[in-house]
Amino acid sequence: MLYTDSMSSRQNGESKVRVFILSSESLFDLGLESLLRQEPALEVVGHEADLDRALVRISVLSPDVIVVNSAEASCRPTAAMLRLMNGTPGTKIIKLNLQDNTVCMYREEQREVEVVSDLARFICQMLDR
Repeated sequence: MLYTDSMSSRQNGESKVRVFILSSESLFDLGLESLLRQEPALEVVGHEADLDRALVRISVLSPDVIVVNSAEASCRPTAAMLRLMNGTPGTKIIKLNLQDNTVCMYREEQREVEVVSDLARFICQMLDR
C-alpha cells in the first residue's frame, strides 16, 4: 500500500474521502479494498485486523471513515466499537454486517445550539435532509 501517496493527496488539496478498513477477514479486506478503489471519490489508506494496531495506524493515517466488518446484528456499539470511537474522535465509523447486508454509522459531532432552529438544522443535517 502506498501510504506516502495517501498523505500527499490530502496535502495537494484533493478532496477524496480517506477510508481505513478494520476487519479480521483478509478475503473481505481485499475484496472491499478492490471495490472501494474503483470509486474515484474514495481512497483506501490502510487496513488492519487488530484493534490495537489499527488505533496506532489510524492516528498516523488520519482517515475520514473507518469501515468495520462485524457479525454483530445490532447497531448498539460493542465495547470494541466504543473503544474505537473514543480513540478516533471526529472520524466517522461505519459498521458493515455481511450476514444481513446492513450498515450502521457512528459519528461524534459537537455543535453549539443557541435556539431550537439550530437543533432542528443539526437533526436535518444528520439525516441529510
